[in-house]
Amino acid sequence: MPICLVDPTDDRVRPHDARWRSGVVEALHRAGMRSSSARAEVVDWIAATPGPFRAETIVQQLVVGWGIGSRPTVYRTIDWLRAAGWLARLHGEGLDRAYTRTAPGGHQLVCVGCGDIQTLLGLDLAPLLTRQLSALGFELCGQSLELYGRCRDCRTAAPVAPASLVQEECLP
Repeated sequence: MPICLVDPTDDRVRPHDARWRSGVVEALHRAGMRSSSARAEVVDWIAATPGPFRAETIVQQLVVGWGIGSRPTVYRTIDWLRAAGWLARLHGEGLDRAYTRTAPGGHQLVCVGCGDIQTLLGLDLAPLLTRQLSALGFELCGQSLELYGRCRDCRTAAPVAPASLVQEECLP
């Protein structure tokens, strides 16, 4: 399941593991986070993982399997990455406690056919919601959105159903 970074101004879809890793390293330095070898291993593991993952998988491979770092280091690193916008927690069917790489301000496009996940950048929902949120007295601090549907490959592989059937089939 490749994870891709999607720039709405660019039709090309590119794997972003190296760009993701360099962005995270830069953000860690800007935040004044200590550069420990264990934290670097966690970041490298996530950058090399091509699909959704669970924190416990990292613990089993790095901490238990290779003796690198500790369970708290893994979970603290994931917490920081999530708070800084570099990881998104997925909430779909079968994705309980799963994370995926993203970029700050990114939203996830999850294919219900093959499970591929893409990150959509440049979509700011705040201007669309300002009036409604203000009426509720709600101040927006951040945004995260998961959209479920079918990717281009899955749509071309299966015959297209009428829109009403696709909507019913795609929505949980």
